[in-house]
Amino acid sequence: MTENLAKWIEENLLIQNFKKKSLDGYKEVLNSLNLKKPKEIILIGGTNGKGSLSELITKLALKRNVSVGTYTSPHLLNFNERIRVNDKEISDEKLLDVLKRFNEYKESHNLNFYQIISLAALYHFNKSDLDLWILEIGMGGRLDPMNFIEPDISVITKVALDHQEYLGDTIEEIAAEKAEIARPEKPFIFGSENVPNAIIEKASKVNSFLISPEKKSCSLNEFSKKRTISREVLFCLNEVSKNSIFDFSSEITEKFLDDFKIFGRLTLFDNFLIDSAHNEDSVRNLINYLDSNFKGKKINLFFGCSENKDPEKLLEPFEGIVDKIYLVDNIHKKLMSSKKILSKIERLKFSFNVKDSMKSLYLVTKDTSINELNLFIGSFYFSGEFFKFLLEKRNLPVSISSLKEVL
Repeated sequence: MTENLAKWIEENLLIQNFKKKSLDGYKEVLNSLNLKKPKEIILIGGTNGKGSLSELITKLALKRNVSVGTYTSPHLLNFNERIRVNDKEISDEKLLDVLKRFNEYKESHNLNFYQIISLAALYHFNKSDLDLWILEIGMGGRLDPMNFIEPDISVITKVALDHQEYLGDTIEEIAAEKAEIARPEKPFIFGSENVPNAIIEKASKVNSFLISPEKKSCSLNEFSKKRTISREVLFCLNEVSKNSIFDFSSEITEKFLDDFKIFGRLTLFDNFLIDSAHNEDSVRNLINYLDSNFKGKKINLFFGCSENKDPEKLLEPFEGIVDKIYLVDNIHKKLMSSKKILSKIERLKFSFNVKDSMKSLYLVTKDTSINELNLFIGSFYFSGEFFKFLLEKRNLPVSISSLKEVL
């Protein structure tokens, strides 16, 4: 991402208040685009796993020579990652052009950060004349800008506690927000065995075809021994593949799933494991993965979380698994300071060590044995800054393409 693009995004988009706004202006601009519907649209929501599912479907589409636009969030290294055509990130020039195009409506139509990005992605996909759009819900569902597109398949990977300040304090409240992506007479796939009442009620109300593990099993679970892909995502992948007009089922093999990787999510290389687990549910999944693959191994935990997270809830499950936790300051303005983290976790029985830069943190890992595991968790911002450090250290461009070359 060029400095010009990064600076423009910083000055025009990231300074905005991200709070909810009226959607009337957004819908007016969206309608003015006169989007031509592709052959199929898949809308994906859920607390965890939606990014992995989006990537898996994208790769299956390419194996079948289906042209595909993929919209995801957040990004790991560069903003361009959010908008891809045939798995290639939108160029800096095109991204700047489409963002500027819709930023002009910011004041007159009261658009916020997410609405501008959504309009930019949809406009770019429309211009690219694609067969398939994969659209990821940022959080929730009811008020998400992508929920105003009519999908052919709606998916919720799972519902867990996260973003309670926006979505509600209970599973049922959060599920009710997410369930609004269901559509009449269309497949509505839910990945977890325990289906919230809000999901069942919404499916019944709009007469969508609810598909969940409560009603059918998933043959792909036999491939999940390494736990790199959750059972919920495997179920959703299986059902999306069978219900899609493109029928990707024949392309899903054990090798395809074993070869799958998504940077920032269970990224394993050398004696590093980088995972962006940032809520209680994703931490539990991570611990299950560690138990399956690294039981008995010494783990060095490196942690950073966003300002709106509860570090105590994220770290408490590691009691008895790790002894020392390393924190770092001065790497990203959206990460909680070590002082604030320490003030929130006083009752936890860990030894803490605070570093003042990513370089200092990295030097700690160089002193560890190759038989120890250096685990980085807590936030995509934290994972992203670590990957950026590694690439800059090797004088490589900061991009997913560079990561693919070195990891």
